[in-house]
Amino acid sequence: MGRMRRRLNPECAAARRSGVAWHGGGVHFARSVSFSFMKPTIPILSLARAFLICAAACLSGSAKAGTMTGAQFIAEGEKMANAQLAQLANKKPEIGWVPGVMWAGIADLSHFSSNGAYAKAIEELGDEVHWTPTFEATKNPFFADDFCICQTFLDAYVTKNEAARLAPSESRIGAASDHIEKKESPYVAGAKDDRLTWWWCDALFMAPPVHARLSAITKDHKYLDAMDKEWWKTADLLYDKEEHLFYRDEVFLNKRTKNGKKVFWSRGNGWVFGGLARTLAYVPPDYPSRPRYVTVFKDMAARLASLQQADGTWRPSLLDPGEYPYSETSGTALDCFAFAWGIDNGLLDRATYLPVAAKAWAALMAARRPDGLLGYVQGVGKAPGAVRANGTELYATGAFLMAACELSKLAPIDVPPAPRLTAAAVALGSAKK
Repeated sequence: MGRMRRRLNPECAAARRSGVAWHGGGVHFARSVSFSFMKPTIPILSLARAFLICAAACLSGSAKAGTMTGAQFIAEGEKMANAQLAQLANKKPEIGWVPGVMWAGIADLSHFSSNGAYAKAIEELGDEVHWTPTFEATKNPFFADDFCICQTFLDAYVTKNEAARLAPSESRIGAASDHIEKKESPYVAGAKDDRLTWWWCDALFMAPPVHARLSAITKDHKYLDAMDKEWWKTADLLYDKEEHLFYRDEVFLNKRTKNGKKVFWSRGNGWVFGGLARTLAYVPPDYPSRPRYVTVFKDMAARLASLQQADGTWRPSLLDPGEYPYSETSGTALDCFAFAWGIDNGLLDRATYLPVAAKAWAALMAARRPDGLLGYVQGVGKAPGAVRANGTELYATGAFLMAACELSKLAPIDVPPAPRLTAAAVALGSAKK
């Protein structure tokens, strides 16, 4: 793995030693899509969030091309976090996977920023929901998306060793681990008993980092071993060893685009690529299957680098960029984060892959909306689709923050000029995605 290196402030370095991860333009319009907003419910405005509202009101424009320092990357992350938290003020806290990814990014940022408001916001969230991951009676208790918020809760436990911050996540992940270990039979595609717990590729971002980190915290390999077993069962089903990419789920194994190409979703592969980075951060160097994860990570990096478009983004349909010829930023941000993490941890060659990450970052900066949030985000879905210039989602904010934190450790970085991005036109009067 290699040790954390330069440009990590003492506070962050100390946190990492305690169990924090070792990781850590113009617009062209085409077709139409629409959008929706979160619905406000219970006001929960706090002093920390009030401070962030004020900070968000002072947002400056996006950084221009040129050499960026570590402090500048973190400053851009702070602008994004401030804008997002200001938008969430006065709204009921939600901890499903969509906000869960955002909170994971804010947790990362809290170790790089001198602004204590981010850690305070996490503490307020945790206290309000009793540090308990979401569970809906209509879902099974082992549903990976529900565990995404545990990435933040475990980080908060490492920051402040209070049993109440750990116990609910440990209980849920323990039950999921027991469930996985009891499922001895190999998975059979289409079987009614659904013997694969993580049957969709997004799950490889949501749950594995939590299993791996819980083992690092508790020194109990039970959680890591269960993760390892299920991860490779999922990969055996969804990983295309020729393309070095993941299908979203088994429905797409035999699907083709209108141009006859295999369907590989950009954000779906971003979930896997980014999830590998966040998982490997807690997989011990001597763990038996770690080399296999590293091989998949490196192979995905090479393939994704070859598919990056001229504007620095990855199109929604990786092998058929013409199907949805739009600049999509959520997958791009996840990839940017993972490339930077791989370079910083010695898994990827800096000379080869830093230009890829820098080009992606330039696109992310070009996609910033006037309110400071990230635009050009494909909405919640499970397949390639249209992208609108003003489209934004909480998970994109989280991925942006992860990328900013990782790039700060590689700075100074030469960032190319802002590219010209492409999106679908906005349908006036639309109310839904």
